[in-house]
Amino acid sequence: MEFATLHSILTVILFVGFVGLIIWAYGKGRKKDFDEAANLVFDDEPELTKPEQKQKQESDHE
Repeated sequence: MEFATLHSILTVILFVGFVGLIIWAYGKGRKKDFDEAANLVFDDEPELTKPEQKQKQESDHE
């Protein structure tokens, strides 16, 4: 087999892999996972359940 033939086959395989990766990344089934990953930054913030706690926290910062 010639080098050009091997090169062409490799190019087609890589192109098909790239298209598959794009379909996987932008598929509807992945949206939930990516949204959860995007919001991981905010998970360490404490959740306030009562309005009194929020006022207390604001007064602590002053």
